[in-house]
This record gives sequence, structure tokens and C-alpha cells, in this order.
Amino acid sequence: MSTILETAVAKYLRSGNPAQRTREEYSTTLRKWERWGGGVPLEKLGRKEIREFLDWVYEDAVAEQGSNPGRTANKVRSHLRAVMSWAWEHDIVEALPRFPKLKLQRDVAGRHYLTKAEINSLYFATHQMKRPRGWKHPFHIGRYWRCAMVVFFNYGVDTGTVWKTEPFHEPILWRHISWGKQSPDREMKEHSRWGWLFYRRTKTRKTFYRPMNRTVHAHIQNIMPANPDPDAPVFLGGGTRPNNRFRTLCSLAETGAKANIETGEVRPWVLKDFRKTCATFYDEHIPESSVEILGHSAGGVTYRHYAHRAPLAFKAIMTIPQPSAFAALARGFDGQCPCCRRRFNDAVG
Repeated sequence: MSTILETAVAKYLRSGNPAQRTREEYSTTLRKWERWGGGVPLEKLGRKEIREFLDWVYEDAVAEQGSNPGRTANKVRSHLRAVMSWAWEHDIVEALPRFPKLKLQRDVAGRHYLTKAEINSLYFATHQMKRPRGWKHPFHIGRYWRCAMVVFFNYGVDTGTVWKTEPFHEPILWRHISWGKQSPDREMKEHSRWGWLFYRRTKTRKTFYRPMNRTVHAHIQNIMPANPDPDAPVFLGGGTRPNNRFRTLCSLAETGAKANIETGEVRPWVLKDFRKTCATFYDEHIPESSVEILGHSAGGVTYRHYAHRAPLAFKAIMTIPQPSAFAALARGFDGQCPCCRRRFNDAVG
């Protein structure tokens, strides 16, 4: 029995319980599908049909004098890919079709990722962070923030995965760190000489076993107490509102605010912007790898298929070029500028 797109979208949305705005966007895509005359069942939907549909969406947006037809077509493409990946997970289709390349689009939202130069400035500015009132932990707060930035950059995790600010958040604990070469997930065949990191996404609750590269390994060891409590959180210093401290850090680093290029609206950076930063640099390094690293729905696969996707994420994490500031600790220059060896004095007041 064939499966029509409308049925697949309805089941996909029920399985993920997305926001109302997301449901409305998928409904818009279905209306476009009907106008195009889409009667192709999912089992027979291939690259040719997808390309013809996306070309029609683009031309329709041009005919209606849309301000950004490329972005409209790419949004529809992302919806189709997410539904087809879900159908593949549930054995509705035997294989995922190859999707056409993204259309050229105008970035109407402005730049929503941090450059490596800005990350370097933020990293060194952590030495200027003042010690919070009542701070009794063994290391300066900036050391925890430097480690957190490395984890944000390499894995694109949620803020609640690093610092527990809500009751439902599950932060990374010391028992989630494995220093062995073999992954705790026995389904994975790869070995990491630097160890492994486990975490669960706040939004989807999906679990991930990620390899630590040299940079992540060095920074986590740098904040590890002599006798870590397995149930204690790895990262400290976030407070009840980590974004407020991040804004202060941006001020110390003199990082300019992000702005909408059309309206000129200026907004402060937030920690969630590290997810976009992570995706940007991973896709520059290995195209499409960000889908696997960030755990987007388009890349969601069951353990039966996971073994085929894990090598991509493993290779990307182990080889991604790091911001130059991150290399200071890995090369043994903790608290020093990696280029001129100038010492940084951590603020104490």
C-alpha cells in the first residue's frame, strides 16, 4: 500500500510534537504540493520528482513577486527531507533519495554565527570575568567558560545540556565522560584516543555518544577536580541565567551585536547562537556533516542505520579546524596567548 505525503507529514508531526509555527509551515508546504499536482507516493518519490517540485516552488515564488524565492524553495526542501528521513527510519521507504542542491538565497536574517576571530576574543576575555558572589569552586570561573565554549563549538549542544537552569534539563555529569578508546555505545566501531562524551538533547531527548578530540579532551581535563563526583555537573559558573553572563562576556570581548541587514534591528548574542556557529563551520569543513553533529530531524536515524552515519560525525569531530585560541591549552600554554606568550591575569574581584 502506497503512502501519500499528506499522511506521512501528519504522522511525522505527531511523532515529534513540534511548535504550532512549525506545523503551519508544513501545512504551507502541503498546499504547495497539492497546487503542483503532487500525486507521487513516497515510495516512488525520487530526485527527479523532488527537483521538479522545488523548481516549481521557486518559479511560483518569482511569479508572485516573492522577496526571496530561493529561501522559499530551500524551506520546502528541508521539510521534504525531514519527512523522507522519518519515513526511512520507519521502513516506509527503502532508501533516501538524493536531494537537489540548495537554491541560491539572500540571507535576510543577517549573520547569526560567530566568526573565529570573535570566538578567539571571547575565549581570551574569560580571563577578565569577575568571580561571582559566593564563588567557592577550585578554579576561576573563566576556566569553566573556556571549556564550555569549546564544547559549544565542537558539538553545538543546548545551553541546558551544559548548565542546568531548568528542572527538566539534564546537564553533562562526570559519569558521562569516558576516557577509554572504546565508545560506551557498542554499536559504534570507531575508537577515540581522547575518550568519549555522552549527552542528551534538551529539545528532542535524543542521546549522543560523541568522540572527544584533542582540544575537548584538554579542556575537560583542565576543569576536572582531583576526585570528581560521578553525579556532579562538569560545568560550573553558568548561574541561573547563563545568557546574562554571556552578554557580559561579549562586552568584555567587545564583540559587536548581530544585526538584521534589512531592518537594522540589533540584538545581543545568546549562547544558542553557538549552534548556528557549530553548523556553519562543520558544513564548511565537511558538507552536510552538521545535520549529524547537531542531531537535526533530517539526520535522525535508528540504531539499525546509525552505523552508516556515525563515521561521518566521527571524522568531522576529529578533524575540524579549531579557533586558534583553543589551541593554547592543548599546546601547554594555559593562561597565555598562543602567539606572543603574554600571560593573562584572571580577575578576582
